[in-house]
Amino acid sequence: MMKRGLIWTGWIAIALLATYLRMQNLGTPPVHFDEATGARLLGKQLEGEQPRFDASHFHGPWLRKSAVPIARFRSENDWKSLSVETLRLNTVIAGLLLCFTPLLWRKEIGMPGTMAASALLATSPLIVYYNRMFIHESWIALFGMLACASVFRYLQKPSSSMGILGGISIGLMFATKETFAISILSWGFAAATLLWLDKKPSNKHGIQSYLKSFAWLGFAAVITSAYFYTEGFSHPTGYLDAFRTFLSYETTPGHEKPFLYYAYNLLWPKFRLGHWWSESMIALMALAALGFTRGNGRPSAAIVFVALSALAHFLIYSIIRYKTPWLVLLPWAHLCLLAGMAFDHWKTTARITRIALSILLMLTLLWQSRQSTFACGRFANDIRNPYAYVPTSGDTVRLASWLNELNAMHSLSTAAVIGSEYWPLPWYLRSLDEVGYCPEPKEAFRDYSIVFAMPEQVGRASDLLENTHVPLPRGLRNNVSLMVYLRNDIWEQWNGEPIK
Repeated sequence: MMKRGLIWTGWIAIALLATYLRMQNLGTPPVHFDEATGARLLGKQLEGEQPRFDASHFHGPWLRKSAVPIARFRSENDWKSLSVETLRLNTVIAGLLLCFTPLLWRKEIGMPGTMAASALLATSPLIVYYNRMFIHESWIALFGMLACASVFRYLQKPSSSMGILGGISIGLMFATKETFAISILSWGFAAATLLWLDKKPSNKHGIQSYLKSFAWLGFAAVITSAYFYTEGFSHPTGYLDAFRTFLSYETTPGHEKPFLYYAYNLLWPKFRLGHWWSESMIALMALAALGFTRGNGRPSAAIVFVALSALAHFLIYSIIRYKTPWLVLLPWAHLCLLAGMAFDHWKTTARITRIALSILLMLTLLWQSRQSTFACGRFANDIRNPYAYVPTSGDTVRLASWLNELNAMHSLSTAAVIGSEYWPLPWYLRSLDEVGYCPEPKEAFRDYSIVFAMPEQVGRASDLLENTHVPLPRGLRNNVSLMVYLRNDIWEQWNGEPIK
């Protein structure tokens, strides 16, 4: 009875810690470029418009569709009424569910290993930071870990039910983002290796059992993903567009990174902002799990499968030149699970080893919680934060407040944004009634209340508006400036004195 009480206490503590780290000051950090573009699609959906899938630029529809019920519940029914908390609650829910996916491995690694893996997922700064952003990766990580467990069960004991569960999870991954294909390759490699290591698989399960289960997996994956891409099977060509993504998706230039980018970003200790940053302790525990299973004679099938899956994921993502920190949420979740597996043979492990592992785990959780708190707090959009990638400037938030004050004093009836790559600016201009977006300046802009120019158009905009507007420099994103032009009469009214 006491043991059960301790277990429940442990799970409650993990849930509370995971919730606190993800919910603290949730609406404070500025809205990221990718969050704003996703929010625009959600706004269209709420207003009754079905955003047309663009295979060149869009990811799957799951993110916006899963956010609709939350927005409706909070009475936010259009683009202008959306709040940042509503957006981020969506991915926080995915992140909290992700923390409990190790429960699917309880039979393989025991309760100590399950709780350790969950605690690591709950506190990992990488996972916490991006669970708080309205982007696809939190859902990919959740569905990916569900699919990973299902694929392993399928290998151990093929069945129709396991095939269907795995297929639904993979289908939801596809409905979330096209990067699910990398996971299929990784799990395929791990599965093939595991079957090869099993010298006599035919003694346990016939090939027919695997094929039948695989057929159910494929069927469930297709039906699930097709339902979302075709808007409930009402737009069949939408599913063809989903596959065109693999041929026509256009990545944004400027995100090319070296092979070791992820290893450096996550493992190498860095002293910034007065704090040490690293998640290398997770890798250390993952290595310990591999060492323990090797020392116990025949390697654990679960540890081998998860380790190979994590390795394959990281290799593929490292080879691909396009890199962003959030892309490896799912591979890192694999590694957190593997680290928890170091506690697999807890009862049979030597006492000194148990003490050492316990101390290592507690220190890791404390260090990770501290890093997560700093990463998501006052340093959330500081470029020196290892997890802040192309962060939005605090200037943008202040700009929105200033525009509200201006609008209350003098109606900003007409506004324009000149140039490209202006996100997340539209999110902060929602209080304005009419905003035009143009690649180049127009003569009509001389009469506009306010004009925003991106760096590549500042020269031409300044020439056009030199005698009619006051230029006010602002920041938009890291190393990306924004020039705001306020019409002279409005500036004089705001400033309380005429322009000299």
